[in-house]
Amino acid sequence: MSSLKLISNNLLEVAIDPVNGTGIKSLYFKKNNRWFEVMPDTRKNEPLLDACSFLMIPYSNRIKNGTFFFEDKKYYLNYPERHSIHGDVRKRQWEIETETEDKLRFSFNSSDYDNINWPWPFHAAAQYSLEKNRFISVIEIKNLGSKNMPAGCGWHPFFNRKLTDGDSVYMKMQVESVYPDTDGDCIPCAPPVEPEPEQDFTQGKFIDPEEYIDSCFSGYNGNGYIHWTESNIKLNYSCSENCSHLIIFNPDKPFFAVEPVTNANDGVNLFNKKGYNSGIKVLAPGKKLTAKFIMEFV
Repeated sequence: MSSLKLISNNLLEVAIDPVNGTGIKSLYFKKNNRWFEVMPDTRKNEPLLDACSFLMIPYSNRIKNGTFFFEDKKYYLNYPERHSIHGDVRKRQWEIETETEDKLRFSFNSSDYDNINWPWPFHAAAQYSLEKNRFISVIEIKNLGSKNMPAGCGWHPFFNRKLTDGDSVYMKMQVESVYPDTDGDCIPCAPPVEPEPEQDFTQGKFIDPEEYIDSCFSGYNGNGYIHWTESNIKLNYSCSENCSHLIIFNPDKPFFAVEPVTNANDGVNLFNKKGYNSGIKVLAPGKKLTAKFIMEFV
């Protein structure tokens, strides 16, 4: 029996997997009496992705070599890849708290696992809901420990390049700067600088499928849009103010990712460095970080 949960209305249909981090398995939008596969449907045979969107908790993106200092103590994380990556909840099972036709709320307690890859105990909640043409996602992280905890979070949504034959993707996202990455491993090597032309979507431009990008941007204003020109479908972003960073990932694949996040790549190591705005929040015992991401389809 499938573990997937579905929320839907007359314009949107979203499949969610609580067994694997509440990852999104598919997202469809209806326009002109036709359903469009906006995100890659990972329920299909031999999908290229495990999920078409997943949550990054309790930090976004990477931590260099899985090590960092915080409040004069050095911490070590496991890292199956070159660096620790994308937090530690996207492969874990979450509990269902609320389930209706157009809303699902899940919870996660790190203390339920003896192999959690984070030094502090935490509770997380994820809520997904539909309101007409809007898909709303809320993340909460609460420090359950007795000491201060650094925290961050974000979303990693993938989108199909083509919703119909002949589609091109035009995007506009307002950011201030981008972190240099001379080693090509998504770890900032210097404070953020002005984006190169191929990285710069602040004035709006088409996404070139042959132009590889995997960059972390600072000074994101929480808004922007993606427009599939042939299908004439526009996706508006609206994020809470603490989503001050944005990651654009444009691989040589039939999809791309535009990720609103609260912290910079390697944010815990940038936290006290001059010239950086790491985005990392320090949660005192019992305190909570909440972030919100709205996708509006027109």
